[in-house]
Amino acid sequence: MSFYTSLNGLKNAQTSLNVISHNIANGETNGFKKSRVEFADIVAGSAYSNPKLIQGVGATVEAIQQNFALGPIEQTGSALDVAINGDGFFSVDTTRGVRYTRDGSFQLGTDGTLVTADGNHVRGQNGAAIAIPQGSAQVAIDADGTVRADGNEVGKLELVHLDRNALTHDADNLVASKKAPLGGTPPTLISGAIEGSNVNVVRGVVDLVKVSRTYESLVRVIEGYHECESRAAQTLGAPK
Repeated sequence: MSFYTSLNGLKNAQTSLNVISHNIANGETNGFKKSRVEFADIVAGSAYSNPKLIQGVGATVEAIQQNFALGPIEQTGSALDVAINGDGFFSVDTTRGVRYTRDGSFQLGTDGTLVTADGNHVRGQNGAAIAIPQGSAQVAIDADGTVRADGNEVGKLELVHLDRNALTHDADNLVASKKAPLGGTPPTLISGAIEGSNVNVVRGVVDLVKVSRTYESLVRVIEGYHECESRAAQTLGAPK
């Protein structure tokens, strides 16, 4: 039983290492939301369908949850940078369908439309692309998401509220939703600013070291079991 507990712990530690490493790698990614592994106890006897088991075998990964706490707001002064003030998301079109992000570091694409840093088209109301007329001298984004070129409205950002329980991680700073956007008043924006990652890199490194040590300890335990089994097999197989 102890062997299976150690093996299960090793798998859980590997999952934690992957999640923590991903968080640290995105410590500078605009709008990134860190994740954490949620564990649940394995009910005695359930893991291997053995009714004789009287103990569980540790814990299992129940879910990987994103933390949507607000990241630091940084003033950039760029006309195309906007941060969401409070709850809400920007909508973008990707090759996988509509996705949502908190990253408001927008720019102009080669076709003159508003795009994200990754080249995804930023959705306007009703999913329309937002095109900036060629030769526009000044572009601005109002607090309500209205996009203006030389003072004239050329579109309005599709700003939405989403059910957090329906969200799944899609890419570094994108999420997908299993449900349609919620109703209510659209979020407001802070112009000339972007929201940074909510990852505390120092804390992440500390967690990475802790889990790495746990992983290494479990590897040694499993190696110890293997060595004991090898010795037992040699002893039992030795001529009498």
